[in-house]
Amino acid sequence: MTRTPGGPHYVWMSARSRNASRRLAIMGITGGFVFVAALIAFVFVPRQATKAAVSVTARLEEHPDSTQNVAARNRAAGQVATADSVLAAARRAVTPPPVAMADTFPPEMIAQRAPLAELIATLNRLIERADNAPLPASYRALGMAASMGSDPQVQQLLDSLVEIERERDAFGTVGGVDPVYVALTSKATAIGRSIQAIAESKRAVARSQLAALRPPAPRPAPRLRTDTARYLALRTASMREYAIAVQELARMRATNERIDREASHARDLANVGAPPLAMLAAAFVLALTIGFATAFALELKRPTVADTREAEQVSGVRVLAVVEPAEVIAERNRRQADVSGPPLIDVVSESYRTLYLHLAATEANIPIVTVAGDDAGIVATVASNIAAAAAYEARSALLVDVDPTTSSVANVFRIPSDPGLAGIIAGSADWSGAIVHTSIGRDRMLDVLPSGTRRAGAPSTEVAERIRGDFARMERHYDLTVIAAPTAYVRHGAASIIPGPDIVFCVRVGHTKIAQLRRAIESLREMNLRVHGLVLWNDDLPVLEAQEETTQPRLLPRSSRSDLVETH
Repeated sequence: MTRTPGGPHYVWMSARSRNASRRLAIMGITGGFVFVAALIAFVFVPRQATKAAVSVTARLEEHPDSTQNVAARNRAAGQVATADSVLAAARRAVTPPPVAMADTFPPEMIAQRAPLAELIATLNRLIERADNAPLPASYRALGMAASMGSDPQVQQLLDSLVEIERERDAFGTVGGVDPVYVALTSKATAIGRSIQAIAESKRAVARSQLAALRPPAPRPAPRLRTDTARYLALRTASMREYAIAVQELARMRATNERIDREASHARDLANVGAPPLAMLAAAFVLALTIGFATAFALELKRPTVADTREAEQVSGVRVLAVVEPAEVIAERNRRQADVSGPPLIDVVSESYRTLYLHLAATEANIPIVTVAGDDAGIVATVASNIAAAAAYEARSALLVDVDPTTSSVANVFRIPSDPGLAGIIAGSADWSGAIVHTSIGRDRMLDVLPSGTRRAGAPSTEVAERIRGDFARMERHYDLTVIAAPTAYVRHGAASIIPGPDIVFCVRVGHTKIAQLRRAIESLREMNLRVHGLVLWNDDLPVLEAQEETTQPRLLPRSSRSDLVETH
């Protein structure tokens, strides 16, 4: 892919997009095929989908009947609930709640329960302390309890314990540990055990007294026992039936879901069709998209000139004028000269007048300028309008056509092509007889030398020298000589009939390839020709009519390569 040097990427892509939109033929052909194919597909696909939907519907199974399974499941669930109810009642009968007995003790005896319970709790705590920590302090606390202080034996044991403890402490401060100290400790422990034994006996007495004061324990009421074996068997069988029914219902539900999915798929297939307007719109959008994508791909592969900036960057030559579509003048406002004049001649066009003024205002006078390009019709139209602009400015101008294969200039002005330049080269006509005086409108006349149609072969060196001499003599009679020569006729050699090296090159926007333009400009420079500038043709191809054609217009093809004219 050829790219213009410099410039941001988006500018390049924007130019390619504009040129792709100008490829109407490619877009039309591709879009037409896609449009027809899309319509055929939109008609054929729904029919095939309908057939597929019918075949899918025919293969669908019927929904299985789950009424019996639902009844079996509900019946089994009811039997399980009945068995559970009977078993719960039997379980309650086996373990009946205890029945509380009436408290028949008098109030004064009931009042004794709390002190006895408190006494028992205190003794339990102190006895447990003595068991866990058998020290004199634990035994002393047990002996000093409220229930133990009234016993004289306990008081005696406490006094003995205090005295032994004092002797042991006094002995311990005088000397070290010996058998006497150990004996005193053992004696203190024995006294403490005696105090603990008295406390345990008192606790036993208190417990017996408290037990005598408590009400009798409740007795369970006698109940009849039920045989649950039959209900257990019934529950087991019902649970088995319930599980089988649930499993079968799950299988049926999965089958129904599968059938529903297949039916939904069949309905979707049957609903593929769309309204005719929607199908036409979709086909049109698809055709437009693919057509533009094809044109854009071709433009990226072989980019063409998009605008003035790109043409100047590629060629290194500035653009002198841009030919845009001509404005349509209302019939009542047109002058008779405009109606009778050649339709391709626009003497008031700013583009052609600017181009002529540039050539006329050049410091070095350009008496002869050659208009070259790849399209013979565009070359002839541009050259004719340059000469017409000079004539409109009251300058004497001569327009010469060197392309005998198309005779484009003669078709522009609708004049006879013969004898023309071919007759002068052959020697069968002179300049005064070959030049045609024609009107360009608005009372202006222009001399035109058509190409002729009877030229055969390249002119000899002597003939080329004679023609160049004739052109030199014509310079004294005309202010400007414009030569229309397609690129295929511009060559360097001794047999050149064109005397001037000054070139104006025509480029068609969106059609002239960038690589082709670069090669053409380089080729002209290699032949020592001066390319003064470019003319961008941003319009449709000119429609040329031969003199003998009255109703049928003719779009001239691009001229083929010829060796008849060479540039010196």
